[in-house]
Amino acid sequence: MATLLTTTQQALGRDLLTQFPQLEGFVPGEGSLEPKLVMVSEAPGAVEARVGHPFQGPAGTILDQWLTQLGLIRDEIYLTGAVRSRPYQLGPTGLKRDRKPTPAEIAASAPLLDVELSQLVDRLLVPLGNTGLQRLLGPKTKISAVHGRLLTQPIRRWSSDHQRFEWTEEDYRIWPLYHPSYSRRFKKIRPIVATDLAELKAYLDSSD
Repeated sequence: MATLLTTTQQALGRDLLTQFPQLEGFVPGEGSLEPKLVMVSEAPGAVEARVGHPFQGPAGTILDQWLTQLGLIRDEIYLTGAVRSRPYQLGPTGLKRDRKPTPAEIAASAPLLDVELSQLVDRLLVPLGNTGLQRLLGPKTKISAVHGRLLTQPIRRWSSDHQRFEWTEEDYRIWPLYHPSYSRRFKKIRPIVATDLAELKAYLDSSD
């Protein structure tokens, strides 16, 4: 699988492991360099951090099922995320458990996503879950309010000069979906996801 990140950019991503002690592994974005859509997730899990590729664990199985419903394969999309290393915490027994990335971790990882999206301006962005969505559209936007429909608007880009997120001048097309892991945990959401995927497929078919 190809990545839009250069060797130098990947090295900078790995350097974040020295700044944030409860991150592990590194997973660059990967897939088609001319994708039919770009999926923006939260962060890698344990399996992904170990093998260095996105969506390799249980959520990956669900994602592949979703792609089948969309008439796509991984070679036709680009998979990336808000954070590229696994955020974890230690449980009572000392075992590592997944956790949500912190705002500081998301900000530090932002230039990696920005450099990818700057090369994918005309591509449909599909954020998966609240973290991917809010990385693009800010913390006030909730997946429960915007899932399964097309949005056309600027997205957030990190400004190293001002040390904050700022809005892009250009508009992006965005189609939010629930995260596969959320669908896996909460069966009640699956009919909604099925409808969202059907609507997305109709949109993709009409755009060909």
